Amino acid sequence: MKKVFLLSIAVLLFGGCISLAPTSITRNGTLDGFKYFYVTPTAERNSVSGDTYGNQYGVYGSTSSTSVSPSELIAGYMMNRGYVRVPEVKKENAKQTMIINYGDGNSREGLDEFAIEVTIQILDAEKNDLICICKADAKADTEAKAIRRATEKCLNEIFIGR
Repeated sequence: MKKVFLLSIAVLLFGGCISLAPTSITRNGTLDGFKYFYVTPTAERNSVSGDTYGNQYGVYGSTSSTSVSPSELIAGYMMNRGYVRVPEVKKENAKQTMIINYGDGNSREGLDEFAIEVTIQILDAEKNDLICICKADAKADTEAKAIRRATEKCLNEIFIGR
């Protein structure tokens, strides 16, 4: 009985921290030799969550808002890894430039959580050849947080999980 109780507590405490492996990753080349990156622009995604409650003195409520721009999230990740962001692909740097595309889909909304699948595609700017593609999904209490988590899972798999 004690073991079941301890296991239940562990699942409750660490269940939100467990990270699922990416749905899939395909590598058609290596990222060695790249110095620059261009990330295609994405729209900012906003999520609002709120709650109301009441008692004999009145009705009360609060809301909170989170937002994420996938392209800016990707850019920050890449710059932290030492790559140089370029505003456009130039012919003289194309051989050392990668193009990063972002897409999402298969979103599911439950009672208290939102799930989404994210796809990140990296192309060679010189030849437009696919270097790698990664798909990952994540769950969170808002769409913006789910996008952030799934994007980070993909990027970590592409750059750390080699």
